[in-house]
Amino acid sequence: MFKTNKSIAMLAIVFNLMGCASMFGDNTRKITVKSNPSGAGVYVDGVRYGTTPTIITLNNYIYGGKVITLRKDGYKDQAEVVNTKFQPVGLWNILNWPVGFIVDAVTGDIIKVDPENLNIDANLQTDR
Repeated sequence: MFKTNKSIAMLAIVFNLMGCASMFGDNTRKITVKSNPSGAGVYVDGVRYGTTPTIITLNNYIYGGKVITLRKDGYKDQAEVVNTKFQPVGLWNILNWPVGFIVDAVTGDIIKVDPENLNIDANLQTDR
């Protein structure tokens, strides 16, 4: 009986230290980036992440979105904005007020990458 109570208490502590969006949300941060022609440099807020085609992983703290810029010699730079959305599952944090909201906000899991922005396929224009 004591072990059962101890296990229940441990589960309650773990649950209270987690946010609903952290546990049950869509926390995908992987963005597939392609370009035509391929071989363009991929920059996120000015930092190089690789060369197309590639899959990049954005960090959790992307409140307000990120700008992904594709650069290739002889072509115009092309910028794409990766937007974010609030995760409705985070509303379940009302059951664990305020700890759940704080955990999800600090970890960045209260928001998610807009599913429309998970794939970037850009046609680069020549620089003339």
